[in-house]
Amino acid sequence: MSNIEKIKFGDQEFELVAAGVNLGDDGGTIKFQKGDLTFEAIETILQANGAIKQIAVSGETDWSRSDLVYAGKLAKESNSVIGTAEDGVTAVTADVMTATFRTPDLTERVTALETENAALKETVGTLLVANLEV
Repeated sequence: MSNIEKIKFGDQEFELVAAGVNLGDDGGTIKFQKGDLTFEAIETILQANGAIKQIAVSGETDWSRSDLVYAGKLAKESNSVIGTAEDGVTAVTADVMTATFRTPDLTERVTALETENAALKETVGTLLVANLEV
C-alpha cells in the first residue's frame, strides 16, 4: 500500500485513509494513520500546526490550508480496516486518528494579530536603529 496520499501538519507527514478529509469552510475532520507516534505526540503536533497540506501520491501538494486550528478533539480507532492486501482478500488494518479542526474564534484572531504587530514593531525598531548607526 505504497500509493497512499499523505496529510502534512506543519512539518510532520501522516498517511491518509481513503476519503479521510472532510473539511468545509469552517473546519471539519481529517482521518489519518497513527504511525509510530504516541497520542500525546500527535496532539502536540496538531496544537503547534500552522498549515495543513494534502500531498498527492506523486508527491505534489494537492491543497493547503492555514486558516484552521486544531479543535482539541482527537480520537483513536484501533485496528481500523484501511484497505486490502495484494491478494485482494486480506484486510489491512492500522490505528487511525481522527482530528477535528475549526476556524479560529475572534479572541484567537486578535491574539494572532497582536503577536504579528509586536513582531513588526520589533523589526521596524531594529531597522531604525541600524539606519541611525550608519
